[in-house]
This record gives sequence, C-alpha cells and structure tokens, in this order.
Amino acid sequence: MTEPFSTIGGLATKDEAYRKLQHHLSEAQNQALAIGHFFNTEDDNISKLMAKGWYGVGEMLAMVQVQVRQIMMRRAN
Repeated sequence: MTEPFSTIGGLATKDEAYRKLQHHLSEAQNQALAIGHFFNTEDDNISKLMAKGWYGVGEMLAMVQVQVRQIMMRRAN
C-alpha cells in the first residue's frame, strides 16, 4: 500500500518527507508496543518472551526516530 507523495506547488519537499517518515516511525513504534502488550496478556513463557521482543522493537524504533531527528537537524544548519 503506497500513498501519493505530498508536494507543495508540485514539488516534493524534504520537510514533508521528514514529517511523514517521523509519523510512520512513531506509528510503527506504537503498534510494536501494542503487539507486545497483547503477547504479555497471555500466560505461557513463549508469549512473555515474544512480548519482550516486541517491546525491544518499539524501543529500537524510538532510537531510529531520535537518529533521524539528529540527522535532519544537522542538515538544517
């Protein structure tokens, strides 16, 4: 599933691409944490382990968001 790329005056902008990327990373983090929560509600050991894995994925996505923000801030200067 792809969305048309947003443009301003017919031209794609770095700012819009950055905003969209940050939004999708944030959404992915939220969904990974939700999946972890669902696994954590089950009683077996493998589900508890899967929950920890999904929580880890959520944390990694948060780290990616920070790195992308830092890269974009360096580019802006």
